[in-house]
Amino acid sequence: MIRLYPHNHKIPSQMTFMLWLFTILSVSFGTISAHANNGKLVADLSENTVSIESDFHGTELLLFGAVDGMQDDDIIIVVRGPDARIAQRRKSKVAGIWINVETNIWTKTPSFYQILATRDLAVIADEATLQDLGVGPTNLALQITPEKDPQETGLAIPTVNDMIGELVANMRALGLWGAKTDTIALKEGALFRSVIDLPSNVYSGLYEVRIIHLRDGVPLSEDTTSIAISKGGLSATIYKMAHEFSFFYGLFAVIFAVASGWLAAAAFRKK
Repeated sequence: MIRLYPHNHKIPSQMTFMLWLFTILSVSFGTISAHANNGKLVADLSENTVSIESDFHGTELLLFGAVDGMQDDDIIIVVRGPDARIAQRRKSKVAGIWINVETNIWTKTPSFYQILATRDLAVIADEATLQDLGVGPTNLALQITPEKDPQETGLAIPTVNDMIGELVANMRALGLWGAKTDTIALKEGALFRSVIDLPSNVYSGLYEVRIIHLRDGVPLSEDTTSIAISKGGLSATIYKMAHEFSFFYGLFAVIFAVASGWLAAAAFRKK
């Protein structure tokens, strides 16, 4: 049973107790079906929306789960945001000035990618298993292409293996990618909980949450749920106008800028 509660503050202890109680009852009622499928995950999403408004400074999602497992089993949670095109630039010093000499574009790249696990991934499973599961930045089937034709620039064609290290470092610095091990506690081989941190710069869109149950490095079961993150309030109105009524939005922006400049000039003249 997975429970996600978006919030900007600590979740009250009363709510935590109720969530645990609900999870235990869910496991109890699902014992027969769970034993029929060893390692079966029981999943549910109670809250599936997060609204990004003008005062949004990031939030946390409290995740609860239940599985028919054993004490030494492992859980991996992978949260993946909507894909985005990401530009990666390389600067070089030319005539004493630092300029961009190369720009490469990552495609089909998750705008948010967070991994939570009971232990370090290398301890949970071998690289071949993680590759089969598609878990980890190097197992995402990423694609990269140069912004300009290499025949014109004379630069080498970029490869994923050569460039991914810098991509991971940049995304981690922005708080959009990361891996947190030892952040899931599996209780009695059945109950687990964890917290997903969403920074203030997350994209809007549909976020996939994968929960994978493993034993001795072997995947036993998997469940998937999702979270919808959307803009709300004034920021949503501005975003909609900018994309659906771009001409009028641009016209309004120009008029607003001219009016602001005129008012500022008038105020200085009075002084």
